[in-house]
Amino acid sequence: MLHTDYAHLAAFIDNLPAVFDTEGELIYSMRNIVKRFVAPDGMPLIVKRYKLPNFIQRFAYTFYRPSKARRAYEYAIRLLNMGIDTPAPIAYIEQKRHFMFSYGFFVAKENNNPSCKALLNDEFNDKQLLATDFMKFVAHLHSLGVMHGDTNLSNFLYEKRGDNYHFAVIDTNRSSFLQPPVSDEKCIGNLMRITHDIPLLRKLVGIYAEIRGWNPNETADKVVKSVHAFEQRTKFKHLFRIRHHKK
Repeated sequence: MLHTDYAHLAAFIDNLPAVFDTEGELIYSMRNIVKRFVAPDGMPLIVKRYKLPNFIQRFAYTFYRPSKARRAYEYAIRLLNMGIDTPAPIAYIEQKRHFMFSYGFFVAKENNNPSCKALLNDEFNDKQLLATDFMKFVAHLHSLGVMHGDTNLSNFLYEKRGDNYHFAVIDTNRSSFLQPPVSDEKCIGNLMRITHDIPLLRKLVGIYAEIRGWNPNETADKVVKSVHAFEQRTKFKHLFRIRHHKK
């Protein structure tokens, strides 16, 4: 699927899967691979290839559920229509093998602004304003019913506009769009993944709580407790896999 505004790039976009492994500038390579390409008209693009799904996921993406690439594209359009900044979606591509979904690609305009991970940098000298504006933005998302699927600092890009910071969201394919008002519990739960730096997390959650008119310390305690519980579950699952593998 190619956005109508970029029909002139059709041939280039169609060829991306064929050249993805050998061309482009590598930006990120873990489960998913992200590369930077430059379109024939000079436009810098970010192309994300999602990891190969397992058989059950491939079956679901073929017959029942939108793929991550499709959701990334459609959610970007939805966010922009809601007035939330996100890199302009160009296209999504779904490859099939033996009539089954295989790889998905999401193509968007490049936004090379820095991420809110700057809050972890001791040398960044505008932390208080960035932290406050960032949590105002998160509260605004929640007021609209938008629950980012991974509220990690790295998924929020910022730039200074006048006396305040403006934000754009990325990696939104796991997000949820709920009917507002969203329950306090869901909003609090959505703050859990912001950072594993507990002092910073407490500070950010405290700012968010003040914006919402809640008790900052109580709210921060709830979020930190959820983080610790999540980490314990993750540690248990990891140990279980190791023991199971040894048997």
